[in-house]
Amino acid sequence: MPARAEAASLSVDFSRWPVVLLTYSGHATDGEWTGHLCEIEQRVLARREPFVHVIDQRRGRPVDSIQRALIVKHQVRMEDRYRRFCRGEVYVANPEMKPVMTAVFGQARPAYPYAFVDTLDEAMRWASERLNGQ
Repeated sequence: MPARAEAASLSVDFSRWPVVLLTYSGHATDGEWTGHLCEIEQRVLARREPFVHVIDQRRGRPVDSIQRALIVKHQVRMEDRYRRFCRGEVYVANPEMKPVMTAVFGQARPAYPYAFVDTLDEAMRWASERLNGQ
C-alpha cells in the first residue's frame, strides 16, 4: 500500500502580533496557496502596521513553478505595503525549502530584510530584534 501524503497546512498565527507566525507543512494545492496569500493580504498587510513574519517551514514541502509564480505575483502586487510595514521575514527552513525561497527571491526581491535560521527560538529572537530597530 503506498504511503499516504501528509495533509497540507498553511497556518497564520496572530497571537504574538506584531510577530506573525506562518507555519507550513505538507504540499499545499494551488488553491490553498491562493487562499493563504489572500489571508496575509487581508489580515496582515491590510492592518497597515509594522510586523515581522516568522515562517516555520520545517515540515513544508517545496512549491512547484505555478505556486512560486503565485508567491511572486503576491510579493510584487503587495511590494509597497511590504516595504512600508514589514520589518523582516525569518525562515526556519528544512534543507529542501531554502533553495526554493532563494529562487522566489530571485524573481521578486524582498523589500525587507530576511534571514534563515535553524530553530524557532532563533527566529523569535531575530523577529524581536527587527521590531526593536536592531
